[in-house]
Amino acid sequence: MTSYSGTGTPFLNSVDEHMREVIRGASVAFFLKLTAAGLGFGLNVVIARYLGATGAGLYFLALTVTSIAAVLGRAGLDNALVRFTAANAAIGDWGAVKGLYTRGLRLALATSGSVSLAMFVSSSWLAETVFSEPDLTSVMRWMALAVVPFALFTLHAHLLKGLKNIRDHILVLSICLPTISLIGMVVLVPYWYVRGAACAYTTASVITLIVGLWCWHRNTSQLRGVKGDFNTRELLRSSMPLFWMSVVQLVTLWSSTVILGMWANSSDVGIFGVASRTARLLSFLLVAVNSIAAPKFAALYARGDVMTLERIARNSASMVTVLAAPMFLLFMIMPRWIMGIFGLEFETGGLVLSILAVGQLVNVAAGSAGFVLMMCGYERLMRNTIAICAVISIVSNVLLIPRLGVVGAGLATVITLSSQNIIAAVFVWRRLGICTLPTFRRRTVKEVKVSVTNSSCWE
Repeated sequence: MTSYSGTGTPFLNSVDEHMREVIRGASVAFFLKLTAAGLGFGLNVVIARYLGATGAGLYFLALTVTSIAAVLGRAGLDNALVRFTAANAAIGDWGAVKGLYTRGLRLALATSGSVSLAMFVSSSWLAETVFSEPDLTSVMRWMALAVVPFALFTLHAHLLKGLKNIRDHILVLSICLPTISLIGMVVLVPYWYVRGAACAYTTASVITLIVGLWCWHRNTSQLRGVKGDFNTRELLRSSMPLFWMSVVQLVTLWSSTVILGMWANSSDVGIFGVASRTARLLSFLLVAVNSIAAPKFAALYARGDVMTLERIARNSASMVTVLAAPMFLLFMIMPRWIMGIFGLEFETGGLVLSILAVGQLVNVAAGSAGFVLMMCGYERLMRNTIAICAVISIVSNVLLIPRLGVVGAGLATVITLSSQNIIAAVFVWRRLGICTLPTFRRRTVKEVKVSVTNSSCWE
């Protein structure tokens, strides 16, 4: 363990330098994520109270389609950019960082532009044929204009994460959009109803992209005058498995909302959308920790320091699980009261909130298993994990939603989310010989070597 000569709390002095960096970075990220979570919660309250359950359902359906389009438009570049930016910045290869930025953004601009156009053209068919909601057409056309800026500002946020600038990463990814959307909705929704909410979201996406560009150029003075050079094939080798993983992950993330929108009315979709977004507050600290840990996982694995990687993953999972426990208990004890904050018609979603909270607690306890796989070059294993869960998601949603409605969507979401985290943790154990869960003992170096030697994963 590296000695620590600076001042600090006894707890910080008791851990190694890598975990101290995660804790300190996560502390900053925690307050920023707490701010983002508060803004997101406030935004959902405004959406629910201004639009009601039916209007919120239309908005969340359009937002779901937009999110799917933006994921396709990013072409799997999110974590590939984090990985290569972190690895090349760590060794001072700024030419590779600049080349990575240029090639990645050009690719994303082309793909997201194509997807945005496709969404705009097909909005009427999606609204009338798929969701049986003609009023959804104009909302989706407004939201289609947000696909390109949404995809590009998300990639800039991930690039900033690769540089370990977590403050600007969270600012771009999690704070700007809800802040500007919140202001825009308060101004526009009273006049344009759901279309006003869509217009506010699109405007916020454009402004957030501008902020992302400014943050990137402010943090990359090393790139000025440097000739960019990065192997495009290497980028595609990493991003393509992640792209197909993202495509499959769309099923696991959004199938509940989409299938619920096909089987139920807009009001049910609105209640489920509010409940699921509220339940995700449980995992905001995990997101903050992963913002710090993901580039560190890539750097440690590149140096061959697997034991330190395991220690960071396990300690982070333990810390986040303990901190998430009070909010989990609140969601279990007072779910109807919490949902009532959004309006009386949302109180019926109390049971759904409790169900979804269980899935988010499993997500938190599983820690950073998925990020460990992706940052260590095992993108295909994560793809396989999500492919399995996509099948689980479709089957569980088709079986449960027609019988149980919103509650069925909640149960299907928990089954899928829990399966994904458990399978990813098993793959990390089998391939790397390490455990990311907080409840297992740390194994010795000898045990790790034996496990890695004898492991065999479906890849």
